[in-house]
Amino acid sequence: MNKTCEIGSVCLPPIALLRKILVVLALVSTVAIARATPSDSPAPVSSATPLPAIEVHFSPGGECTAAIVREITGARQSIHLQAYSFTSAPIAQALVVAHRRGVAVTAILDRSNRTEKYSAADFLAHEKVDTYIDSQHAISHNKVMTIDHAIVITGSFNFTKAAEEKNAENLLIVRDRKIAAEYERNWDAHFKHSEYYPGR
Repeated sequence: MNKTCEIGSVCLPPIALLRKILVVLALVSTVAIARATPSDSPAPVSSATPLPAIEVHFSPGGECTAAIVREITGARQSIHLQAYSFTSAPIAQALVVAHRRGVAVTAILDRSNRTEKYSAADFLAHEKVDTYIDSQHAISHNKVMTIDHAIVITGSFNFTKAAEEKNAENLLIVRDRKIAAEYERNWDAHFKHSEYYPGR
C-alpha cells in the first residue's frame, strides 16, 4: 500500500524499500572494486635476473658444478657432451634426469672411461643415455657441453669432484648460437669416429 505525503512534510520510503536500496548500493560498490584498473595498484616486480651472455666461474669454491647442473636442468631439446675425466655424480644425475624428460643427451668420452674404476660412463650407459668413446686421439681432452644449439659450456673444468673441490680450474658459459654452432660442428666430427659404449 503506497503512502502519500503532504506538501512540505517529510516522507520516508517503507523499510523494505530502504533494504533494497542498501543491497543495490553494496552491489555497485563491489563491481566498482572488481573493475579497478591495474594502475590502481602497483604492478608486481619480477625477481628474475636475465643471465649474462658470458658467465665465468672458477674453482675451487666457484660453484662450477652447480652452474653446469643449472644449465642441464634448463635444457629443452638436446645436450651434446665431450669429457675427458667424468666422475661427478651431480652432473651425471642431472644428465639422466634430462634424458628421462625427453632431452636428447649424447656423451662422447675419452677412452680412459672404459677402464676407470669410478666413471660416469657406465652410469650413463646403464640409464640408456647414448654414450660413445672417442679413441682416435692420444687423449680426448675436450670438456664441452652444447645445450639446445644455443649454449656452450667449456673451460679447463673436468666433470669431477676433484675439479670442484681441489683443483684450480675455470668454467665458461657462453650463450651465443653462432659459437654454439661452431662447437656443434666439432662435436659432429668427433662423433663420426667414436664408438658406441654399452657399459660394463
